[in-house]
Amino acid sequence: MIECIDLMKIYSDDERNIQVPALRGCDLKIDKGQVVSIIGPSGSGKSTLINILAGLETKTSGSVSVSGYSLEALTPKELRFFRLKKIGLVDQFPERTLFLNTTVKNNLLFFRTLTHFQTNINDRQIQMILEKLSICHLKTRKINTLSGGEMVRVALACALAKNVPVLLCDEPTGQLDSKNTQAVKELLHKIAQEFETTILVVTHDCRFIEGMDKTFEIIDGRLASITSQKDTKENKAQFPLKIKSYIDSTKHTRIPDVITESLDLESEIEFIIGETGTVSIIHPNHIPPKKIVLNKPKKIGKVLKVTPLNENYYSNENTAIQLQNVSKIFSTKKQQILALDDINLTFSKKECIFLVGPSGSGKSSLLNLIAGLESPTKGIITLLGKPVSTFSDLKKSRFRRKNIGMISQQGNLHPFLTVEENLFLKELYDGQTITLTSDRKSKSRNCLIKYNISHKHDFFPTEISGGELQRASIAVALYNKLPILLFDEPTANLDSSLALTLIREILQIPIHTNSTLIIATHDYSIINQGARVIELVDGKIKQDGLFNNK
Repeated sequence: MIECIDLMKIYSDDERNIQVPALRGCDLKIDKGQVVSIIGPSGSGKSTLINILAGLETKTSGSVSVSGYSLEALTPKELRFFRLKKIGLVDQFPERTLFLNTTVKNNLLFFRTLTHFQTNINDRQIQMILEKLSICHLKTRKINTLSGGEMVRVALACALAKNVPVLLCDEPTGQLDSKNTQAVKELLHKIAQEFETTILVVTHDCRFIEGMDKTFEIIDGRLASITSQKDTKENKAQFPLKIKSYIDSTKHTRIPDVITESLDLESEIEFIIGETGTVSIIHPNHIPPKKIVLNKPKKIGKVLKVTPLNENYYSNENTAIQLQNVSKIFSTKKQQILALDDINLTFSKKECIFLVGPSGSGKSSLLNLIAGLESPTKGIITLLGKPVSTFSDLKKSRFRRKNIGMISQQGNLHPFLTVEENLFLKELYDGQTITLTSDRKSKSRNCLIKYNISHKHDFFPTEISGGELQRASIAVALYNKLPILLFDEPTANLDSSLALTLIREILQIPIHTNSTLIIATHDYSIINQGARVIELVDGKIKQDGLFNNK
């Protein structure tokens, strides 16, 4: 169903006169009806691969075949037909592909008409998809009122409405907690079985190793290893270790990290073949291997442990944000959705707060209210001593520009400015003329270097991966040192190593400035011991205290 042979993709950086390889001879074969994951860190080539398979980008060399089509042989018109009839694409930011201000049903009807070319689509077909994906209750809801998990399900439903044989999912669970991630994995298998669909998921999320028909690891643009469902059951992370590497069509294979680290290998390696066919790998200078220590993943308890705040925790003269009896209700013609219910919170200057809770608990709604992107149904929100919730939309916008840096789950960069130009957006809105002096350019590049995105400084936001967009958004939000910083799942599209590195940088911000930092997340591993944590469940505050998960 999907086959790539020696697939290469090289991007040219004309400014630096260099070429950057995203895929370096990638081989891949996926059979009809399989559910396969490709896992790799940020920048490993995942998004490039899925865009080539979807016909959105052209390869540099090699061959690509999807659902019987050799993509390199297709004209632009034929490629458009291929994308329409054969590919369902679930973006890592579902909001990009859905109509936010209309209902779930209307979105499905639109996608259905794309391939059936009818306006009088049989409602039973849509109802069947809603039932299969267990989202009938969302039928009349507007997309902009849905939680992250609900939106992923709707995006899958819209892809299925096209009735295509191949479903490509780019980081579908980056913004979801473990419970919702497991639900999505089960849903993908259900779709593959009941709709006879071949499904490929590219992600940094290691939770997609278990339960897949096959899992490939991609590193530096090459497939490095392959794991089957049988392998994940057999390998108990104990000695002797069984590690399966991957040999591509050029006979290239990547030696697993555990071997290169144990043998301290750099540029050379020796193989010894015995008479009976046994093979040993040794260091060329015969340096003995280091002892291998298995790093089992740290388990984080499902119950969040917090110590209640003491009564003297708040300081009135240092108050930055205050919410008094705040509620938010989203209304439709047939129902009302209570997103937040009677919230009372105070945040101080120089304070770092983590906002946690399952998908749909109200985290994003709370941040949007503080940012003035939504208005409370009732209650008062005061920011830096100003009753912002009573402001007009124009006055809120001006206040937000001067005082609030925000990262949404979708990344919120201006689409027609490059990553570097987005750093100067606040100054542009303030009416300043931007001249790229050497000092200004040095400051901007240093900021981009700090967040590992300088190599994409002249790319537009739609041209970079989700992880890169996340890092660029962090750089933009922190560049101007604003007094209020709101981060909604800032590490959702990053691998664990990069996420921890970035979060350490982010947590230094309140220490060195007067900024108040609020981070909404479902990932407990990024929360530092002793930090303030607010847990939301069903729009209400369940806990408010100091993190104590020892």
